[in-house]
Amino acid sequence: MSGSEDDDWFNQDEDELVQGLEHKVKQQELKENEEHIEYHAPEGGMSCAFNFALIGANALCPFSVGDYLQQLNLEASATDGGSKVAADRFALTDFTKGLKMSPIDMFLYFFSEDRDLFVNQLAANDSLKRVSLFVEVLKSLCQLELCGFDDVLLSCFARQSVLLEKVKRLLLTLLAKASGGKCDAESEQMLLGNMKWLLLRAHRQGVLGHGGYELVELYKQLAPLSKSEAFGGLEPFDGTQSAKGVKGEIYPTLDQCLGKEVTKENPPVSNNVEEYVRKQRQLLRQDFQAPLLEFVQRLRSGDDIKALECQGLLWPGTTLVLNPEFAESQRHSLVFMKLESPEDNKKILINYIKNIKSGALLCLTTSLDFGDLILVSVGYTDTHRLQKGCLSVEIVRQHNIGKIYDRPLIMFQTPVFFEPYLRVHNYLSTCSTEQFAMRRYIVEGETEIQPPAYIKPGTKLSFNAKPFTLKSLPKDLPFNDRQQTAFTDALQREFCIIQGPPGTGKTHLSVELVNCLIQNAKALGTGPIIVLTYTNDSLDKFLVKISRYTKEVLRFGSQSRDPQIAKFNVRSMVNPELVPPRLKRIWWVVNCEYKDKFQRLQDLYTNFDGSEESYQETLVAQHELQQVAERIETLRTVFQYYLARNKDLLVMTTTCAARLNFLFRLLQAKCVVFEEAAEIQEAHILACLTPHTEHVILVGDHKQLQPFSGSNQVPQVSLFERLIVGGLPFTLLNTQYRMRPCIAELLVPSIYDTLLSSDSVKAYEDVRHMEQNFFFVQHSQPEKQSTDMSFENLYEAEQMAKLAVFLVEKSRYQLSDIVILTPYNAQVECIMKKLPKKYRTSVQVASVDSFQGLEANIVLLSLVRSNSSGQIGFLRQPNRVCVALSRARWGLYIIGNLEMLQQSGQKLWKTIANHLEENAAIGDAFPTASSV
Repeated sequence: MSGSEDDDWFNQDEDELVQGLEHKVKQQELKENEEHIEYHAPEGGMSCAFNFALIGANALCPFSVGDYLQQLNLEASATDGGSKVAADRFALTDFTKGLKMSPIDMFLYFFSEDRDLFVNQLAANDSLKRVSLFVEVLKSLCQLELCGFDDVLLSCFARQSVLLEKVKRLLLTLLAKASGGKCDAESEQMLLGNMKWLLLRAHRQGVLGHGGYELVELYKQLAPLSKSEAFGGLEPFDGTQSAKGVKGEIYPTLDQCLGKEVTKENPPVSNNVEEYVRKQRQLLRQDFQAPLLEFVQRLRSGDDIKALECQGLLWPGTTLVLNPEFAESQRHSLVFMKLESPEDNKKILINYIKNIKSGALLCLTTSLDFGDLILVSVGYTDTHRLQKGCLSVEIVRQHNIGKIYDRPLIMFQTPVFFEPYLRVHNYLSTCSTEQFAMRRYIVEGETEIQPPAYIKPGTKLSFNAKPFTLKSLPKDLPFNDRQQTAFTDALQREFCIIQGPPGTGKTHLSVELVNCLIQNAKALGTGPIIVLTYTNDSLDKFLVKISRYTKEVLRFGSQSRDPQIAKFNVRSMVNPELVPPRLKRIWWVVNCEYKDKFQRLQDLYTNFDGSEESYQETLVAQHELQQVAERIETLRTVFQYYLARNKDLLVMTTTCAARLNFLFRLLQAKCVVFEEAAEIQEAHILACLTPHTEHVILVGDHKQLQPFSGSNQVPQVSLFERLIVGGLPFTLLNTQYRMRPCIAELLVPSIYDTLLSSDSVKAYEDVRHMEQNFFFVQHSQPEKQSTDMSFENLYEAEQMAKLAVFLVEKSRYQLSDIVILTPYNAQVECIMKKLPKKYRTSVQVASVDSFQGLEANIVLLSLVRSNSSGQIGFLRQPNRVCVALSRARWGLYIIGNLEMLQQSGQKLWKTIANHLEENAAIGDAFPTASSV
């Protein structure tokens, strides 16, 4: 179970805030003429969520929001021209002041006020200057793409009747002019350009109304008459689909579960950004939903239900429970899912729910006929609740069911972890395609790479206090020739790909490159450098090395257990003093709104009468609650911005990065480095880029593991591999520093055309008490399929266990020197059982996939597959074989059915077998020294 999503700066500070307010209320009587916050309906009749939230705050909090706002000592209302403006109206100086701020500070400035930015801000007789400034403020706020707030901002904009009417009159005036639509003033040009952007954005969000589309038609009439950018680029209004409801498409529907909704075919490949993003979104949905829908069909068939229950894949006897004290509880303590322990074995239950990650998606139904469906996401659950078999959840969807509490349900988890898919899909559903980062390479297929915009020609840089330019590098760089070329290319190319076969120093190069970028970041104005990896292990490995150069690092995501770098964990750096008072105010208001919306939903559940009207009303309330939840997540990210903005380096896995894309936008980070880039799905790379990204460095090797795919229906080609195959220039590292040469030669030419070995690996001592340093034991003992559809081989497990014990007890190697690898998880368990008890927790046994990016002095490799049908499964994939054969430094000892592998039709295994034969490295037993 991951750590608390709510146990952060907000809640740590909340008690102190409440106590301070209560103390102030006791010390000071309210003035009789104190102004109370009133609700104003925005123009067009739409209630503004922010003022509505304030009403909720007054209703639910133990003191008035007015008191709270006084405590924050926010600025007094600004004045315009020396006269006091109306209480609900911002002054021109407010707009001017806001526009001088960063966009996020502007957001805090306007939305922490008790004045509503969308109420009474424009009058029919207002000057063009005021209108233009107002629209510029709206555009800056909308460009933030604040998840949860964006819909509100654009909906309120689309209903600004006074604004729409004033712009309409301006457009009609331009049409009537003989000049053919030429703007007379720069302010008109800016106003019309910003309005066009807002109209398009509102159109894409599906919130643009009739008045907005009237303006669009006027823009189209003016476009042929004017060369101004304010009228160009209007085609997307015709061809761009509305994004309304698109975000929710990641969730499976009841019709999909029942097989009534057919998945659409993939859109064709196109160099159009809109179509490209749509395709990536569809591939993402398909990758997540296909294994889920396949599992649902298995459940509906009724086969192996008891077996699934025994494996913990299906939990009958589940109920959803409302916390009766929800009015006083935090968001993660409102609804719980209660599971019955199997056969009264509570330990199994507790272990199961502890292993469910926050962000997982759980499916519940009243029967396996799937006449109804409830989808819940898992939140943080405190230990006390877990011990009672309760898991904190949030209802995200319900289909064909009204009353959800205290009724028997059947629960199962989606086959693949949901949160990364959700976050990336959300980003691809709402991202602006006009400023799509690196589109010329990713979408349009250009192969001529430009230099990073922030590194001008002739720019003087420094590395370890030595000045240099890109044409004159320091002479003592810690690289070989090819690494130095890659280093230079990374600084000269705004989109740089570096391929590094196993052991060629990819991490070393990345660390030194990031070190150089950090040293020049302030001079170049890059903001924090962002480094993303695919796995937590490689992230920690990178952090240990980079921490020699800087301590200004934030690590997001799973906590690191390594004491050297645990101090960089973001949760250890939470500091409520960094929270701007305005942000506290907005957070407080939105949290009160959440409780208000939650109360409303519970009332609907209580009064549900089974009618369609009652059901639809419940769905609407549930959707509104989820929108507020998105705002809370956004505000949490805003705080992280204040924590991160002065750091040198932000590091996290790509799974975490999918959730923090908004943070990258706030930081306006220009440089992103992807480690293990060939393992990252293309859509996940996209979700880490922003309109501010000017430099992307991809480091990886597509000949090793490919991106994980939940479905075999979705191609596993990474962006890294696609662009290399497509002809984009890249740099190839070619000298390895890990493997003994005879081990490295297993990879050439079967996987790599060439791979040189450094002198350092030629000097390794022989493995003690072994007659050869690499060897393959051939056998024909049959495999066995396990209950979870994996494979195991008892004979191989026994031989691996015996050899591991020999190397420890006879050859006197440290336990840390040895790792046992296998492609199959079932074999991992089988080998663990065959090891003597004293070694089961100390000898590392791991799957090949989990050991990507890591190495060991001696590797024992169990291939498992051995059958009469010649089926070799994972061993058919060169990428996995490459990883398996390239982890060892001093010695590699393999066991498997080599004869069957050669007969499988895979040229790869024939090439490997030839190399083994040439080195007399095949036999029926491992070559332990006879003298031992």
